[in-house]
Amino acid sequence: MLVHGFTATADEMRPLGDALAGAGFHVIGVQLPGHGTEPDALAGVGAAEWLAAVEGAIDALRREGRSVAVAGMSMGALLALVAAAERRQPVAALVLCGTALTLTNRWIQWLPVVERIPGVARRWPLIPRGGMRGISDPAGRTASPTYDAIPWRAARELLALIDRARAVLPRVTQPVLALHGREDRTVPPSVLDLLEKRVGTTTFEAHVLERSWHVITMDVERARVAELAIDFLERVEGAPPGRAEPTV
Repeated sequence: MLVHGFTATADEMRPLGDALAGAGFHVIGVQLPGHGTEPDALAGVGAAEWLAAVEGAIDALRREGRSVAVAGMSMGALLALVAAAERRQPVAALVLCGTALTLTNRWIQWLPVVERIPGVARRWPLIPRGGMRGISDPAGRTASPTYDAIPWRAARELLALIDRARAVLPRVTQPVLALHGREDRTVPPSVLDLLEKRVGTTTFEAHVLERSWHVITMDVERARVAELAIDFLERVEGAPPGRAEPTV
């Protein structure tokens, strides 16, 4: 099951999904509530609705008798971690791409404070998002629609989800593959070290994509992302129950 990132759409995961399907995996993508329409749609939803969508998709696959691995991009990786740790629906393995446990932009943590200044949120209901879209490949950038502004609540919900995901890391015992772009300007590659130190799994594998920015599922090394994910999931699938060969 594939989960896209904050303000993006399910198309962000399509290259990985197509590759996984070509390798014989049954693949579905989740479109998170409030995404893929207009920025205002994010004002009425948050982490609870996003997680419910992820868990609902896992449940649908489990009802078909399938073992479920979750692959998430950025915020999608946070949702994958929380779903795996909290275990309301069983998750067999995780593929974490550009996991947004730490944000390079330090100003975002001050947004809840700014929001409380009288009149600010009323006069500017949406927060502009500047900079590139986290994809170095121009074709991939064009094919990845995302919001150019976000409601204040959406920023608060993202920050709360980051805190929640960090807190549950020791409870993640499933096999984990973590992938990150070396040139990521949104989430520092040092997140891989944080994951390795804090996740509870004994099966942890990490790779850095040397030429990629943040959205590695659509950037210049997307084929390598798919190759690594397929290899990892095939090894996990072929391991005896409760075991997978660790590679660090």
